[in-house]
Amino acid sequence: MKTRPTIVLSASERPATELRRSITRLARLLGASMPKGELSPAKLSALGILRRDGPMTASALSSRLGIRPQSLTRILADVESAELLIRTRDPRDTREHILAVTPKAVSLMRDEGVRRDKLMRQTMQRVLTPVEIELLLLSAKLLNKLADGWSSADAETAAS
Repeated sequence: MKTRPTIVLSASERPATELRRSITRLARLLGASMPKGELSPAKLSALGILRRDGPMTASALSSRLGIRPQSLTRILADVESAELLIRTRDPRDTREHILAVTPKAVSLMRDEGVRRDKLMRQTMQRVLTPVEIELLLLSAKLLNKLADGWSSADAETAAS
């Protein structure tokens, strides 16, 4: 059996690595808990951004998702065919479409959120103490602050 080499992280590297690994693992578990045939994580992300931030162009949405506009094309076609998205011409630039979620999408996302929150709440109550749950609430606020401060420039700097 092959053993992987042990990577020693410095004190400054460890928090970022542990956070990334934990978020990745939890995201994978949340994705796996989704009923088959429902919205994929990519579709849910796209619709969630449109729901939270309001109607926008496909180029603005692809930028928010951090993907190329060409990669968004299939996602948009799928959610539009499921009647979860509507496109209207941008009155300022008729070459562009404005994307918006439908009431059906809002209802589906609400139901999915309730289901996932219930699963999360049950798991938290089963494995965490009340103090740990309060710490997670604080951590969630900090994660949102981190996400709000994230930029594509950060990712480009890290890649170089």
